[in-house]
Amino acid sequence: MMKPEFGFTQNTFNTQFAPLCVVGDHLKRLHVMDSLLNISQIKQKNRTHTPGEKLLDAFLLILAGYPSLNALNTHLRPDPVLAAAWHRTALAEQSTISRTFDQMDESALLELRTLSWDFWHQHSRLKYHDWRQPLVVDLDLSPLPASAAAELSTKGYMGEKTKQVVN
Repeated sequence: MMKPEFGFTQNTFNTQFAPLCVVGDHLKRLHVMDSLLNISQIKQKNRTHTPGEKLLDAFLLILAGYPSLNALNTHLRPDPVLAAAWHRTALAEQSTISRTFDQMDESALLELRTLSWDFWHQHSRLKYHDWRQPLVVDLDLSPLPASAAAELSTKGYMGEKTKQVVN
């Protein structure tokens, strides 16, 4: 397996998800997502993608910041460079991922909850939190200013549909 390289390419396809490509390759090399890929409690046939691969694709969609599963088909799935960076030949189709979620019963949810807890316990600072005190999560949803030259920049405030700024 070759290391990721950054630079100009003569290939006919490039990716708009370079940071996610780096994250995917890094997580794969460290075997961080192996427990998710090997989830065993979802009883489903493995045709093209395993249930674990489908859950990984849903996780990737969350990391990309898309709010719904159908964005997988239109935004992530057409990107072969992104799939390759996550060590996949292709990402699963959103309807097959949806069927995987439909197949999850109580034992599968318990396994997923355990995997999630183990992941966050190992890869976050949660284990150092003093649980006698409340856990405060601070989310700043205020928009940041952007110049008119920024790609897909819009004028206005968050929550209002405005016209795209054209240079």
